[in-house]
Amino acid sequence: MYKDLIKFFKNAAKPISVFIVPHNSLPSVRFNLPLALLLACSVLWTGLTIWAGYVAGRHFDYYVTKMDNKILRTKMDYVSQQVERGLAYLEMTRKTDRQLRKMLGMNPNLIDDSDSMGGPNASDLSDFRRLLSNKASEIRETSLNNSIFKMQEESRRRLSSYAEVTWYITNKHNTARATPSIWPVSGRITSYFGYRVAPLQRASDYHLGIDIANEPGTLVHATADGVVRYAGWANGYGLSMVLDHGFAYSTLYGHLSELTVKEGEQVKRGQLIGRMGSTGTSTGSHLHYEVWVDGMPKNPIKYLEAGNTNGPLANVFESIFS
Repeated sequence: MYKDLIKFFKNAAKPISVFIVPHNSLPSVRFNLPLALLLACSVLWTGLTIWAGYVAGRHFDYYVTKMDNKILRTKMDYVSQQVERGLAYLEMTRKTDRQLRKMLGMNPNLIDDSDSMGGPNASDLSDFRRLLSNKASEIRETSLNNSIFKMQEESRRRLSSYAEVTWYITNKHNTARATPSIWPVSGRITSYFGYRVAPLQRASDYHLGIDIANEPGTLVHATADGVVRYAGWANGYGLSMVLDHGFAYSTLYGHLSELTVKEGEQVKRGQLIGRMGSTGTSTGSHLHYEVWVDGMPKNPIKYLEAGNTNGPLANVFESIFS
């Protein structure tokens, strides 16, 4: 092998003739170059080619990376604009929530209680805007994720608040519908709530309701939504009816001549439930009407005067749930 290597170097030292023969009148040119020089030139050319390709590749990667960063910054700018818009909407919903709670008589600070957890405050939103105004390369993923999480938490709290407001409005509406608030029958009041001299006994007793007199057969209506808990004969009251309105309200209608609804039937305010009569302990055609709240008799007069206006938002409730 050593001899082969010496032989190769001797052959490499021998010159190689290179002829250049032009196809015109110019003279031919001859070069005598050692084989080793040609090999060295080939190796040098190959090395330069590889180096040039490496340098060009690095520059290409640089420009590709630069373009990617530019695209990333453009996307971040777009995300910033969208998040800014979302923050503005969150601020609007926060203010709307407080105004709505004030209008409904609810605690406006309930959802923004300082002891509660989660939800961005004014300083958080300001920091988020400052974060988004930085360059894309300066925005840390942790900070961005934390700010977005706070936005999500605030959105959840807004939804929770609106659900509470919806429940409050629904409860107010149902309470209004369950509150006796109209005259059960047309006529004139002949006996009021409280102590009186009983007509037949000629002795003082406590009258638990009011008596409204009119012609026999005068239509009697339910004064609030409810369910018929009793419909039939009762000692002293004659043919009578008890309506359970829920929310601790109930009403009694006595001395009827006819019942038009049955036990267990649901009734609406203003619905016909019977006709005036003089059954039971009675001296003439009239309706004995009682209002009970939490198991205690109340003066029906204030409920007769209430009409359909159970608070300033009664009409709003009616329009929403009608």
